[in-house]
Amino acid sequence: MGNQTFKEVWSYFSKVQKTAYIVLFVLSIVIGVLIPVLLPNSTMRQIELSRDYQAGELSDEDVYSPQSVNFIDEIATENERNNARKAVLPYFSIDLLNTLNTVNLTRSYVQAINPESATSPYAVLRETGILDNYVTNQILNLSDRDRNLVTGVLEDVVKRVLASGVFTGEDLNRIMDDGYYEVNAERIDNDYAIHVEKIPVSSLLTIDELYEYVINFGFDNYRQMGERNIIIIAQAVKMLVSSNIGYDAIETERERESAAKATPPVSIRLEEGDLIIERDAIITDQDLRIIDQINALKVDTPLSTLISDAILLFTILSFATVFFISSIQYKYRIPLYSILFLSGVIIILILSFIFMRGVLYTSERITVDPILPFLFLPVLFTCITNKRRIGFSVGFVTAGFAVLFPTSSRFTFFHLLVVIEASVLFVRKGTNRIDVIYEALYSALIAAFSTAVFSMINGYTYDVLASNIVFIILNVLVTYIAVSVILPILEKVFNLPTQFRLHELSYTDSPTLNRLSQVAQGTFNHVKNVSDMSYAAAKAIGADAELTRVGALYHDIGKAEHPEYFIENQSGKGNAHDDLNNNLSAAIIKSHVKLGVEKGREIGLPQEVLDIISQHHGNDIIMYFYNEAKKNNPDGSRLVHEEDFRYNSDIPQTPEAAIVMLADCTEAASRTLKNPNTQKYDRLIMSIIISKINHNQLADSKLTLTDLVKIKDTFIRSLIGRDHQRIEYDKE
Repeated sequence: MGNQTFKEVWSYFSKVQKTAYIVLFVLSIVIGVLIPVLLPNSTMRQIELSRDYQAGELSDEDVYSPQSVNFIDEIATENERNNARKAVLPYFSIDLLNTLNTVNLTRSYVQAINPESATSPYAVLRETGILDNYVTNQILNLSDRDRNLVTGVLEDVVKRVLASGVFTGEDLNRIMDDGYYEVNAERIDNDYAIHVEKIPVSSLLTIDELYEYVINFGFDNYRQMGERNIIIIAQAVKMLVSSNIGYDAIETERERESAAKATPPVSIRLEEGDLIIERDAIITDQDLRIIDQINALKVDTPLSTLISDAILLFTILSFATVFFISSIQYKYRIPLYSILFLSGVIIILILSFIFMRGVLYTSERITVDPILPFLFLPVLFTCITNKRRIGFSVGFVTAGFAVLFPTSSRFTFFHLLVVIEASVLFVRKGTNRIDVIYEALYSALIAAFSTAVFSMINGYTYDVLASNIVFIILNVLVTYIAVSVILPILEKVFNLPTQFRLHELSYTDSPTLNRLSQVAQGTFNHVKNVSDMSYAAAKAIGADAELTRVGALYHDIGKAEHPEYFIENQSGKGNAHDDLNNNLSAAIIKSHVKLGVEKGREIGLPQEVLDIISQHHGNDIIMYFYNEAKKNNPDGSRLVHEEDFRYNSDIPQTPEAAIVMLADCTEAASRTLKNPNTQKYDRLIMSIIISKINHNQLADSKLTLTDLVKIKDTFIRSLIGRDHQRIEYDKE
């Protein structure tokens, strides 16, 4: 609620409005919660079997689908996912640290065998917990030639078996018991890079087979070394090497879960009247599951679900309402807009229920989302308030309520939000009828594209996709037609300052402005100039330009009652104030504000325009008559009170009212300049702005210094354009 507390905002509501707001807020949540409860019970029909069947029995009857349905067979899906899990082979990973330690141990052991080594091979083994005398003694007792051959081949053989991977028999027996005869195993290349291979279990090397494997390998590749040396190498390998590859349960399970997640669900789609079970056919588990799934679509909603849904809707509605209210500039509009907002939500929910009840499950060629009236309220409120952010917050609520509809998919919220927000963005602040047509066409194109994308994501068939696109386009077009019909009614009933209404009020041939032009021509010319200046300045800073223009046009309509007392209407034959004292003159000048507000209310101007009329002089002092009063009382015999010469209105509360105030002063003061130019206008306008700041007239206007600079520059351009010179033509 911006800088306002809840208590402050709540104070804007009358007692009746507070009651209406609370009732509508609660009713919105209740209807939103009840829709998903009521729809299934009113649309789904169950399958009634003649008796309880068991899988494997013969059916006594033909069983047909009572309506078109599309659901996921959870059991079949789980079976498919289990099959996908089983299809993933066990994963064996290399213990790289153990492998490197074994390679380093073998290298240190071989180096210690060298007679010149200062380290004993027995000490090398003891450091790793290996107690050996037999194998080492045999190697040390070899001749120098045989010892060098054995130690050289030993390192190569160790690296070879480690690269292939040495398994444990327990791991392999366990996976074969599970029915696997192949595994995914990591292998190491010469650069110790790891890669994965699919390997038959029968070709894997276990620690128990290591000795025999080295013997066979030695006789195949190093027969010339002699049997004794090959046996010594095999014994040494058996001593030095331990299992360096093992079953990786975590990685295996991760790959199996990935395979299960990648398995698409088993979707069952039945059209109304499709045969599920044929008479005298064997009934399967899947047949019974399909019947159970269809009947399960009609279930009682648990109380916990109703409570959680209510909390969700309360949260959505509360947050959106806070944002909605904080975006409303005029506090007196908060109760009206809030009640209209909640009333609109209720109407949209009821219409959605009617549409879903009439269309749901009656045709599989369309889905329900494209026909729901979810777009009407956001577009309507964007047009009413002239603020897209309010349309966004209303659209968030509309899409949020749709999440609970039984027809919603996991993408419904995002689909509706994309269509709503894109359409709201296309709502221009233009006032031409052709603009509305362009808005509708652009919105329809975005809606069609979004619907096509989300239909493909949901896996709809092409005929359903085409139907959805047609219906979403019709939905958008009908929305804009409905808004065009409803908006003028709301404008009239609630006196709303929409862009269209403001544009109509900006016509200068209205009865009020016509009368002003007849009785106060000078004032009429003045307000037209102020209107042009204000409109340009408002556009420059992003304020409501139409509202500013209308406020400027009507800001001096109170002068029509006593036009002769305002200098712009005096012909120079004398000043009507000459025969009045200064206090009375000031009272007459001040009265045009009050008279203007009364006249504006009489002719039905929106309150926002009345505010500009009321605030365009703020509570500033009428300096001319105040100074005259002090000048005429040099001895101080009479007290001169500032309050007698001060306007009795609020200072400008909005940028629009402040712009009109500055434009009013600037336009009037600019008439006093002789030989005006850009520099003179710049100094004049700056002095006016500084004066208003010093008199605290802009404190509540929300204008920044940057805004004031833009306003000044815009005023200068407007005044230069007003006072442009033409060439002097010959008289003949």
